[in-house]
Amino acid sequence: MNIEGKILIIDDEVDICQQISGLLNDRGFRTKYCVSSEEGIKEFKKNTYSLVILDIWLNDSKFDGFQTLEKIKEQSETVPIIMISGHGNIETAVSSIKKGAYDFIEKPLDGDLLIFKVSKGLENYDLKNRVNNFYQSKDNNYIANSEASKKVLNSLNKISKTDSSILLSGLEGSGREFLARKIHFESNRYNKRFKVVDFSVMDRIKTENELFGNEEKGIIKSLGILGEVNGGSLFIKNIDKMNSKIQGKFLRVLEEKKYYRIGSVSPNNVDFRVISSSKMPLNDFKRCNTFRNDLLNKINFFEIIVPSIKQRSEDINALVNEFLSSSLGFHKIHIENVSNDAILFFSELICVNSIAQLKKFIEWSVFMLSESKSKKITKKRVINLLNGFLNEGSQIEKKQNFEYLDYNIKQARESFEKNYLIYNLKKYNNNISQVSSKIGMERTALYRKLKSLKINSDS
Repeated sequence: MNIEGKILIIDDEVDICQQISGLLNDRGFRTKYCVSSEEGIKEFKKNTYSLVILDIWLNDSKFDGFQTLEKIKEQSETVPIIMISGHGNIETAVSSIKKGAYDFIEKPLDGDLLIFKVSKGLENYDLKNRVNNFYQSKDNNYIANSEASKKVLNSLNKISKTDSSILLSGLEGSGREFLARKIHFESNRYNKRFKVVDFSVMDRIKTENELFGNEEKGIIKSLGILGEVNGGSLFIKNIDKMNSKIQGKFLRVLEEKKYYRIGSVSPNNVDFRVISSSKMPLNDFKRCNTFRNDLLNKINFFEIIVPSIKQRSEDINALVNEFLSSSLGFHKIHIENVSNDAILFFSELICVNSIAQLKKFIEWSVFMLSESKSKKITKKRVINLLNGFLNEGSQIEKKQNFEYLDYNIKQARESFEKNYLIYNLKKYNNNISQVSSKIGMERTALYRKLKSLKINSDS
């Protein structure tokens, strides 16, 4: 449930506004209410709202509910608007929907029904925004200058609009999840959920519960991934790691299009597209004695072999430019601050093992250098930056991989900062003034950083 958005309530009765606001606040939603159409329209223009609850009969207002609906829709076509009325009937509800409302609820309000419809409305709004953002963003662009990438793109164009299951074979970090998302958003299921389950990291004991959900005495405790993905696409990462017990149960789900929550005897209908990935190519998969052939046949209507970074040499320059452009934009740094030798250095890195590592490496370099006094990003500064992490005497060109690039951003930053500062303290014999000047950080800020990382500058 998305409770991050804010909800605007427009009703001419203050007690109704307070009742709805209190009910939603108790469930974690943030609200604001207005008692006239003019006030509500003005408030919607001024602030961002993810959902509107609007009374049809706005007494003593310039506009009635339907007119207010139109005014709000002029500002945002996607925001869901739930109409409410104490004089409602079927005709009123139908009229509301036709005019662009998301839903209609009759007064007196049923609290549980309101919460349910608000939750669904916010989920719908979030989904529409993600779809729009995907199509408007460069992130949905699959760079295909190399022959290997062109082959992938050609396969995607053929298979995305179908409902067939797809197996993406390729190394970790080659872009399998990116392609899975692209397939989903270019399919007929684009306006439904896209869920990811990774069997290489899932706790085997909790796997069934996470996948199928559970209920106790008829009360649903968890929908499970299958319940949440109904109608959408399920991306199964590292499906070769799925244990034999789950394989059997999952095969039954695909065959019967039904599943049972843990603790339930009643089946639930389910319909979703399966997109899966494996490090192993199909031929190796078939020889794998730990995976059922009947399930493999179900998930592998079509195989797409995802090329590694070494097979995409013609794509590297374009990838570097895209990752740089995105990172620089985020940190508000102009491209002119990046030297040509730095761009060339990023493009020629032989020690990066995957597209994902290249992306993280560029993002991290820009992030760390953007915090220094000088915003200039040069080859020398990038090499110095990473040599600090890799410890004194190591040469970045000779290093074969950057395992730390697979850490989450918090772990990576802390790990780098600690090694980088220890290296510079050793290099300048714990002279804080020299270290401060060298790394471009004020002395007081440097002392705070050393303290937070538990580095003793005297030792």
